[in-house]
Amino acid sequence: NIARGAKQLLDAGVKVQLGAHGQREGLGAHWELWMFHQGGMTPLETLRAGTLDAAFYLGLDGDIGSIEAGKLADLVVLEGNPLEDIRNTARVSHTMVNGRLYEADTMNQVGNHPAERGPFWWEMDPEQIGQ
Repeated sequence: NIARGAKQLLDAGVKVQLGAHGQREGLGAHWELWMFHQGGMTPLETLRAGTLDAAFYLGLDGDIGSIEAGKLADLVVLEGNPLEDIRNTARVSHTMVNGRLYEADTMNQVGNHPAERGPFWWEMDPEQIGQ
């Protein structure tokens, strides 16, 4: 019902944006996108709510939210077209942050500056943390 209401607001000219906060290891954002679609948004409207309209709401649409010259190079590479199936948003193969490309499965950096990732803090021996 909430997603249908969001679609009605969108149709009335209100910008609707994603509101997930990283719950469930980042799955909350995907679930919210899928529910927007379930509520009647097209896949394109759904993706816009999670990208450009969200950036606009934060006042950051000049820097993020779409792929344009001069904007930050933060993006995800998907293994399926979300315009054909919105659930393809969860099929992330690579992530680019600050222009550096990472494999989603390993979080190793690939491309121009290949590097294996170091251990996360929870993977370290307690004596290693803080070194």
